[in-house]
Amino acid sequence: MARISRYDFDNTVSKNDKIIGTDSGGSATRNFKLEDIAGFLNTSSLINVNGQLVYKFKNATQPISGTFNLPSGGIGTFNSQTAFEFSHVNSNDQNIKEYINYFDGLFVMFTQTDNQNNFAQYSITSITESTNYSTLNVSFREGNGSFIADKYYAMSFSPKGQTDKNYVSPNINFSAGVAEPITHNLNKFPSVTVVDSGGSHIVGDVQHINENSFTITFTASFQAKVYAN
Repeated sequence: MARISRYDFDNTVSKNDKIIGTDSGGSATRNFKLEDIAGFLNTSSLINVNGQLVYKFKNATQPISGTFNLPSGGIGTFNSQTAFEFSHVNSNDQNIKEYINYFDGLFVMFTQTDNQNNFAQYSITSITESTNYSTLNVSFREGNGSFIADKYYAMSFSPKGQTDKNYVSPNINFSAGVAEPITHNLNKFPSVTVVDSGGSHIVGDVQHINENSFTITFTASFQAKVYAN
């Protein structure tokens, strides 16, 4: 056999080119196609590309390492899904629970790794943590296609449409000493500004009820708009 240094260079690399190596199950020498090596790296979580998660979708009722599923099992179109269950352990046997839970409140993109025309964008509205997996409650925004059992999907942050949420009320007639309820549905405790019909900033007593509503009370009666962001 010729020395490796004496082989000619192949300046045109294709997915069907082969390299020589040793199979981990023994000492036998094997040929490995570049396409197969790329496929392994694409699904093994050994390489972190822009913080994306690569998990296999399973038709199951509870995820195992490296997989995710619908809470009740089964498969379906992207636009009909409201929640997913992600194993805390990825395909590289790493527990990434904290990173999965980081996506709470963000927009994310799901893309089938071997068919990028199969994709969907979701808003993650909340995340519930269990012992071995987290449930991502989602709202479908846009996409094309369906989930396919045993296919790999990359999930990553999607900036499209991700802007700071805000709320502007219609004109409100405030009465002195009366707590006016405001429902903003921003899923956070926002800063509040009140501007009256003359353009003046009026300060009132704001009491947050929860992450989607508050009351505001003034000592005088007037008309104004409420801005929350």
